Amino acid sequence: MSEIFKNTIIPKLETKQLEAPTAKALLQILELQECQNTEVFKDVKNSIDHENNEAVFTEELAQQIFYHPAVYADEKEGVAFVISWLPLLENGFYPDKKSCEKLTQFLYFSLSYLQGEAISEKERTQVFNVLDALVHSESSASFIITSFLIQRVFDIQDYVGTDFIIQNCITHEILNGTYSVQNSEGKFSTYPFKINNDFVQHFFEGDWHQLITAIHKVLPVGRVRLPGAYHVMLPWLSEELATFYNGNIELVYAAHKALSERFIFMEEEGFAFLNLQTVEGIFPLITALGKKEWDAGDVLLFNHRDKNIPQIQIDQCYHRFLDWLKADRGSNSYTEAFQKFGKHILEEESAAVLPVEFIAFWFEKCNHRTGIPDQIELYNGLFSRFLKMNSDGKLPVVRIGNEDVQLTGEYLITEIFQISNNRTKWISDLESSNISDPLNQFLILTFYDARESLPTLFNSENQEVIFAYLEKMAYSAKQATQEIRKDSLPLLVKTLAELFAETNNFTRVNKIWALKNIDNSVLTLCNDYAQLQYVNESRPLFLGLLQSWYNFLSDYYYSLGSESVWVPHMLNTQGRRSAAYLNELDENVTSFVNKALLHLFDFHKKSKQKADSNTLFQSIQTDIENYLEDFLIELMEYNLAKETANNMYIYSKAHFAHRKTLQDAVHKFHDHHKEVEPKSEKAVLIEQLQTSEFDFSAVAFDPKYADAVLHNLENYKTEGACDSKLLEVLDTNISEFKTWLAETSATEAKFIQALYMTLLDKDLAPETPLETYGNLCRSLFVKLAKGSKMASSYEMGLKAMANSGAYPENLTTALLQVVNDLKA
Repeated sequence: MSEIFKNTIIPKLETKQLEAPTAKALLQILELQECQNTEVFKDVKNSIDHENNEAVFTEELAQQIFYHPAVYADEKEGVAFVISWLPLLENGFYPDKKSCEKLTQFLYFSLSYLQGEAISEKERTQVFNVLDALVHSESSASFIITSFLIQRVFDIQDYVGTDFIIQNCITHEILNGTYSVQNSEGKFSTYPFKINNDFVQHFFEGDWHQLITAIHKVLPVGRVRLPGAYHVMLPWLSEELATFYNGNIELVYAAHKALSERFIFMEEEGFAFLNLQTVEGIFPLITALGKKEWDAGDVLLFNHRDKNIPQIQIDQCYHRFLDWLKADRGSNSYTEAFQKFGKHILEEESAAVLPVEFIAFWFEKCNHRTGIPDQIELYNGLFSRFLKMNSDGKLPVVRIGNEDVQLTGEYLITEIFQISNNRTKWISDLESSNISDPLNQFLILTFYDARESLPTLFNSENQEVIFAYLEKMAYSAKQATQEIRKDSLPLLVKTLAELFAETNNFTRVNKIWALKNIDNSVLTLCNDYAQLQYVNESRPLFLGLLQSWYNFLSDYYYSLGSESVWVPHMLNTQGRRSAAYLNELDENVTSFVNKALLHLFDFHKKSKQKADSNTLFQSIQTDIENYLEDFLIELMEYNLAKETANNMYIYSKAHFAHRKTLQDAVHKFHDHHKEVEPKSEKAVLIEQLQTSEFDFSAVAFDPKYADAVLHNLENYKTEGACDSKLLEVLDTNISEFKTWLAETSATEAKFIQALYMTLLDKDLAPETPLETYGNLCRSLFVKLAKGSKMASSYEMGLKAMANSGAYPENLTTALLQVVNDLKA
């Protein structure tokens, strides 16, 4: 039994005039207060023993139970009295309006006592349990107590008392859920704790401005790192509140100020209020930032916006942010607001959310000639994301107006950089740094994207400026990282290749081609560009270009194919075209053609000699032959001098035996210049021997045969004639031949030496077209050298050569056979 109820309430009860239903209600109250042993309980029970009525809790009875103003005079008794209400409230017995109003008066004037040590934590909790029950009851108490608590929440004058109410309302979740209001007909309606027209009508006299003003006052107020009025209001925030703000821009600006102070001084979040959203999805407190001149507080607020706000609602905010960055000659970059919030705004977003104007700002701030060093480092770090490109080198997507737009180089050049009239100075400022500068990397990307438009955007004079700039950037890449070279150099080369695709300035071509030496990432690009310039079917030929082709053959040969890699393409495709061009010239080109052919034959011979050591030389040999074949087939006979034709004819017999078409082309020129001369005795003899009907067994040895054979052995490679039939004559008459040689020792030495040299010729080895000639040479050598005083020397020398590994397998086998034959 509650002592306060027993000693203070029961003695004052008026029970004689109570009707039975009310008496029954009183009886229940006494039971809840455990007063069954009191005389009052017995009297009330006896008065209704024989009546079966439902209990009715009237306002008069409520006042007898709850309205005792004198009790509140003593704060301790007052607290005990309020706590005694708990069992009654839990069973639906609520105080009347008059009693609730008295309770609120007591609470207001006793806030200090409620916070003091005179009351225990348990008692304090019980008091707020009473308030919680009253607020959430369907009774007149709900509205009265709720109004009292809300007034206290927004009371910034009594800071201590207000905070006490706030902390306990949060702890006990008193101002959450619903509250009840009684209408004019006495019926109760339940309302949620949400800021809407009903809420404003109930607690702020229907005046939205009064509510908003109250909110703005309490937002910056509270205890650091502890919940405050804002956290009480947090569940109340609503789309209706957002809608009201959306229609009252001045109140939004006031909210900005209050929230800024809250973020600065409270060191806690207020994100939900800042990011209020209407039912249409509008964020009024954020969108309004785009309609005002910013200060540091606005930077703070924008940094804390909801990251899911539609981009179109914040486009203007980015413009205002940019204005703030540019204001006062950029001094805001040094403020705490920028360091804590502005940098974060720029760091967290992709380039796609930023207006295109940020690029111009970036170039302005980070120009090495005019920029401030610490700001250059800062903004390059922030805006380098503009360099994050697709694999095909596209510029980023940015905001232009209220749309996502794929940025183009032409747009940047004409609209953002606006370098149509001052491009030389503008670019020269950037030249003071190198390709490691993000600005230069972005400008290279810009030129690359606009490469097809550059010839129309820039006249020839300014194209020279661009070339000089890009060339300098390319060579500066030698000191850059591999990543930068890989990303920027290919774009740079492609830009130059497009800009100077139609140039006739081969000095320019060679400069672009030379960029290949900077990094392997542009090796193929540069070589392809050079090939397109030097070997272009749509470009007229001129003698200087042909001369360049032949000169570059030297580079290709001596670099082992690493330089002038387009030379094979030229040799295999330009033979007929170059000859046709020479045929059409009015001037005498025989001297030019003579020098060209000498050059080609020289490298053909060199390549052939080294073909076994490197397949590249075999390839060069074939490519030259392909060119000569096409060239000579097309070239008119009068364009080749007689001496050149004769020399070419001799060379072809030795080196072009495997190319019948090429030999036919050579013979065409030889025949054109040929004069009929009387045949020598030796020539007649050789001619006779070449006939298939000739009977060798009937031929006796004659010294003139030996002279013819020796001449052939010493000159077969240059003359291209391997006369096997002459060798057969000597081989058939070996005894007479050796007897004759013994009488002419000088001739014998020449013969054996000439034969010895044929043993080492891979063209005469077994399984070659000239195998027959080679076999006869080997046979004749053995017959002449065997048993001679030099036989052992020959044997040792040939064996050493065979075992050296320098000769192909077929020739090695043949040499070892000769060694064995000499021993036998």
